Order: sequence, then structure tokens, then C-alpha cells
Amino acid sequence: MPRGESSDGARRMINIVALSKTFGSGATAFTALTDINITIRENEFFTLLGPSGCGKTTLLRSIAGFVDPSSGSLTIHGDDILSKPPYARPVNTVFQNYALFPHMTVAENIGFGLEMLDRPKSEIRSVVGEMLELVQMTEMADRMTSQISGGQQQRVALARALAPKPEVLLLDEPLSALDFKLRKEMQIELKRLQSETGITFVFVTHDQEEALTMSDRIAVMNKGRILQVGGPKDIYDHPAERFVADFIGDTNFVTAEIQSLEGDTALVRLPSGRQIAARSAPDGAVSGPVTIAVRPEHATLEAQGALLDGLLKNIVYFGTDTHYHVMTQDGSTFVIRRQNQPDAAEDHKVGEQVGISFNPGVAQVLRD
Repeated sequence: MPRGESSDGARRMINIVALSKTFGSGATAFTALTDINITIRENEFFTLLGPSGCGKTTLLRSIAGFVDPSSGSLTIHGDDILSKPPYARPVNTVFQNYALFPHMTVAENIGFGLEMLDRPKSEIRSVVGEMLELVQMTEMADRMTSQISGGQQQRVALARALAPKPEVLLLDEPLSALDFKLRKEMQIELKRLQSETGITFVFVTHDQEEALTMSDRIAVMNKGRILQVGGPKDIYDHPAERFVADFIGDTNFVTAEIQSLEGDTALVRLPSGRQIAARSAPDGAVSGPVTIAVRPEHATLEAQGALLDGLLKNIVYFGTDTHYHVMTQDGSTFVIRRQNQPDAAEDHKVGEQVGISFNPGVAQVLRD
């Protein structure tokens, strides 16, 4: 394999091996990161996703140089950066609070970092103009940052971080202070900026939808560990662990038993006694009792005698879709989500006996 390439041929930007971080010592010691191994590629939008306290910001700050790992290695383009101070690393960071200077104009804020790097004034003017155009704020160049909206401040913070043309841009939940509609707009804007600049973005969020919307790949974290890395579709459709399946989107969990295993396909027996093919989890069980995950939109309501039978307990209308809550024979609840169609008549009623069906391959065996 050529130097600097990952196993799929893409060039590596960041390579993290066996990285751990423990704060404090003795009885008060707290391990924030445990044996982190990640390869982040050039020109990739890579997201660290997980609940509060899972270690994602500690990992981001380790890349930035604001946290010193207890062990492990961290390289950018093959160069060890752990011994380098933050200002000597080829990265820049956008924080949650933006940290703009209210006494400066938009243009002055964007050019501030370049001034600190002693860049020529002509270069600063040129780069500031380029960044203003990139974030579509040319007409606001002379406005004070205290006189612009939250979304506009976000754009200024991004432009300032991008101006020195870092190899990596680190983003620590930068959309958390924005309202819902503006967050949606900025998600599209961030992906556009990443694509146009070609800079590797490493993005931290606890918002699952945000991660699925923007990312090329996602690392799902919990309790200081990385549980799964993959593309949004792979993470959503084929979660490897129960936590991943439960944290991202809505999921039905069904007890089952592996009857046989061939490659990455397991034949499982459901509580109804019926059998179906499911995708097996890497390094998971090869026989015996397991839990399988089925997304609500991957299942349909049928007549009795389908894969699972149960009693329709509730019907919830959400506008775009309707959720059907079925209590199955073992007493658990299974939810089916069906997209609503114009003028479609409701063909099921609460209290009726129904069947649940789903196609082979949509069921995922989990590592419990």
C-alpha cells in the first residue's frame, strides 16, 4: 500500500492509533478516551457523533492541541503532531460561541488570523475578499459583528477559520446556538463550503439527523470509545451494536435465535417460530439468542400469519407519515412507520389483530 493511503485507496489526512486520555489520578481519575483508532481521509466531512460526555470533544481538542493524550499516536499527513503546540498544527477550530471580536468589522474579523501570521496586507485583502464571497457576505464586509444575526456570525467564524487555508477544520458543535430553521440552512452551507474548499472537516455533534445529513462518514462514540465507523446509510441501516441502533433514529428490537451463519448472513428464528435472513454483526454471535434491529419504515402491516403477529394498540398521525404501535405475542411493542398518501383511507383500526412483515436483509443482528 502506498504511503499515506488507507485500505480503500483514499489518501489519509489524520491517522489516530490507540489514543487514550485519562484526567486526574488515583481514585478521582476519569478516562475520557479509550484506545481510539481512526483514519480520516483527505477532503472528507467526518463526524464524531455521540451523547454528551462520550469523549467526542476531548478527541477533537486532542487533534487541535488543547488536550494532551495520555497515550497513543496522532499524525497529519504522516507527521507526528502531538509534540507541536496548537498554533504549529495545520488545523483551525470553530467553537460553539464563535469568539468574534465585537469591536471589529466582519472583514477585520476574517483577516485577524492572517494578521497574526504576518501575512502581507495585499494578501490579507485578497483572501478576505475571497472568504467573503465564499460565505456570501461581501455586502456586509464593513458591518460590526455585533450588528449581524447569529447565522451571519456563524458564517464569519467559518470564514475566519478558513482564511489561513488549514489542512483540517475542526468544528465543535458550531450550530448548537442556532434556531431549527437556521440550523437546517447552515447544514447545507457547511457541506457546500467543505466541498468547494476541499478541506477536511472534522465535525462534532450529538444531533443524529445533523450527522446523517452532512457527513461522508460518521464515528459513533459512547463512554470514550468508538463503537462503529461508516457512511450515513451503513450506520443507519446496519448498526453493529444496540447502542448505535438505539441512538440513531427509531428502532424496533426483536429477540431471535441464530439457526445458521454463512458469511455475513444469519438465518434467525423469530419469537413466532418463523425464520428470516438477517445481516450478521462483525465479530458478533455465531449461534444462540441475539437481538435484531428493524427500522419502523422497513416493516409493513399485513394480515395475520406474517413474520410476527400482534394486537394494534395505537395509531399516531404525524402529517408526513403514520405510526402503528403493535403489541406482539411476547408482549413487546413493534412500531411500523408508513408514509401518508393524499386521500388514502385508513385500512386498520385500533384493537384488530395484525401481522408484521419485513424483507430479508433489513433486519440487523446486533452485538449486545
